[in-house]
This record gives sequence, structure tokens and C-alpha cells, in this order.
Amino acid sequence: MGHVILAGMMGSGKTTVGRIISHNTARDFIDTDHLIEKQAGMSIFEIITMKGEDYFRKVEKDVILSLSPGSPSVISTGGGAVMDDDVFLFLKRIGKTVYLKASPDTLYKRTANIEVRPLLKEGNRLHIIQELLHKREFRYLESDIVIESDNISPNEIAEKIIMRLQL
Repeated sequence: MGHVILAGMMGSGKTTVGRIISHNTARDFIDTDHLIEKQAGMSIFEIITMKGEDYFRKVEKDVILSLSPGSPSVISTGGGAVMDDDVFLFLKRIGKTVYLKASPDTLYKRTANIEVRPLLKEGNRLHIIQELLHKREFRYLESDIVIESDNISPNEIAEKIIMRLQL
């Protein structure tokens, strides 16, 4: 079946749920944001602040397209990663994509620490979340599985994904 690839907005639970699935299925966990930070030698916040979002997206694309389709793992992607057609098609080819769907209100509550969320730092955070979700949701909905993540624990979300994918 390949990799389990988690997609969705920042704050949807991709990293937390990914770690739980990884632990419960003995698959490696790959956080693409962590790989980007390691390659760039700076945090996502620093990359976007110092070099801009376009540069970040280029590094993000390079990192994701370099992932091995080999040993099945759980991959947590950045919120905007799947907006690049090449990235999305590559991810669909190497595994099953799962959209962790959350309402703007839930995402707002979960992204309170704006210090690590550069795209939410300037302006009305709820409005920015709503705009980003509006731009991205068409792509998220092209995922193989959609899991609602409002009012449900990360453990329950992970269990639903494990059952749906028969891991």
C-alpha cells in the first residue's frame, strides 16, 4: 500500500496523529517540515521570514520529491505542500493520502502559538485561516480518505485511519 500521507491545514493534527499511527503500526514517521529545517539549517519560521515563502515552497518541493517510495512510513506534510501539482501527484503515487479536516474555529484554537506559524503572524488569524482553507480545500478533498478532526482525540483519529487503511 505504500506510505500513509497526512495532509491538511496547520493545526489539523498531522504531526500528532502521524506519530501515533507510526507508533501503533511500527512504521517510520517523517515530518516534511522537520526535513526542510534540517536541510536549510534553520526553522520554517526563519526560512519564510528571511528568504520568503517562494523559497520555502521550492525547498519543500525538493524535499518531498526526494522521499523514497520504498519502506512504508507515515508522512506529515506542511499545510500548503499539496498545492503544488507535482508534489500532490507524487504523494498520491507513493501512498494513500489522508485529509485531516478541521473547521476554521478548531484550527484557530489549535494555532494559538503564532511564533511558529509565520503565515498567521500578520493580521486577523481567523480570517487568514479561513482564506487559506478556502484556497486549499479543493485539493485536500482530492485525498484518498477524509477524516473529520473536530471534537475527536488524536488517538481516535489515528485509530480511524488505521482501520480505514487496514494497517
